[in-house]
Amino acid sequence: MDAIADRLARDEPALRTSRDLWPGVQQGTGSGASLFIGDQVGIALFTPEMAGTRDYRMALLAKPGDAVVVRQRSPDFEAYLAEYLGIRQVRFLGAQGADPAPVAKQCRTSPALFAPLLELLRAAGSLTLHGYLVTGHLWQLAQALAAAAGLPVYVAGPSPRMSRRVNDKLWFWDVAREIAGPESVPPTAFAFGPAAAAGQMARLVRVSGQAVVKVPDSAGAAGNIRFSAAQLEGLGTAALCGQLEQRLRAAGWEGGYPVLVGVWESGVEKSPSVQMWLPHASEGPPEILGLFEQRVQGREGKFAGARYASLTRETEETLAADAMRLGAMFQKAGYFGPCSLDAVLRRLPSGAEQIHWIECNGRWSGVSIPLAAATGLMGRQPEGIVIVQQNLESEAPLGIPRQCSILGDLLFRRGQSSEGVILLSPPHPLRASLNAAAVAAGQARAEALMEAAFERISAAV
Repeated sequence: MDAIADRLARDEPALRTSRDLWPGVQQGTGSGASLFIGDQVGIALFTPEMAGTRDYRMALLAKPGDAVVVRQRSPDFEAYLAEYLGIRQVRFLGAQGADPAPVAKQCRTSPALFAPLLELLRAAGSLTLHGYLVTGHLWQLAQALAAAAGLPVYVAGPSPRMSRRVNDKLWFWDVAREIAGPESVPPTAFAFGPAAAAGQMARLVRVSGQAVVKVPDSAGAAGNIRFSAAQLEGLGTAALCGQLEQRLRAAGWEGGYPVLVGVWESGVEKSPSVQMWLPHASEGPPEILGLFEQRVQGREGKFAGARYASLTRETEETLAADAMRLGAMFQKAGYFGPCSLDAVLRRLPSGAEQIHWIECNGRWSGVSIPLAAATGLMGRQPEGIVIVQQNLESEAPLGIPRQCSILGDLLFRRGQSSEGVILLSPPHPLRASLNAAAVAAGQARAEALMEAAFERISAAV
């Protein structure tokens, strides 16, 4: 792992050096206050409308004296955080919700946001910046604050270049193939133009019956375009190129290459993910926090929730061993912070199981945030947890006060409960939705709590 990491850093020095280009800023966590920015804008193809209100999830990690910046404030959700979860004495700031600029950039360029953050830094003596996705904008904000206050500012995440690489599906596919073996990843190709993409799609469809084109640095299935053999039948290269680019641009793609062309896996039984924490290399090896099974919806496989995995011991050992090797390589190359690795578990015609690694989330995620939040609220990692992130059948929005009223005694109360349902973010403003986690002393009990929650909500809507 050391040799591979050193070679990658030698070929691309900015993996390590770009974290050292910001005077007054260090990678890591300080002893003062923290700033949490849960904005998803910055991930390719994500718009403020797509991100919705999920940037509030990182507020569940805040402590007294910290600050949280969101695109659109929800007084009802902030009241829920205080009353049920004891998250008080936290300063919430609202950015410009419809502005396509990332919130970290708005914090640097808007005096209305920069001034209170500077005040917080001066009062606390240091400030640690936690971003859902760490980009150059977060490091630039850290540098601007450090320069204005003459005080240390920390970034709890990877360098901008390292962040970009680990979240690139093509880069991850390449290193996973080298570290875990050529059979550990699905057939995949780089396509540097429309004709190349069309040719690769036609080839893979002949082999597997279905192909997928992915914008490699997007997430949550936002950049996944799936094609079947029937859709390609009779299409020439020019027609296929046109259809591909039309569908990509409809998803928000702006014409960047390469794109990923791969098979759409058949026989998939489960979508496991390995949740990890990667400390600085000097502070110990990567830590596996848990193995989860993801629940996905739709043709493109959109994330809809997760639970602790139920896998064979052999599969768990293989996933953990591969993840530890990949995590060790990332760590040696300069990565720091939360990281999750996604795979699919296939059943081959022979009956054997096959693991294929799909992507790395070099950032916080819809699983790691509730897991960390539940651990902080309970004082220990929950033995059972179910996470849901989905729209409900009703078209009418179901606000936080209404959700609290419906769920009632099922809700987790900090200091009073040993189990319960935790609301993770406000619902979508235009449609009924639920983003929540059920935690308990065992997985079966957590499943039962979430089932009871859905029964109550379904009856109410």
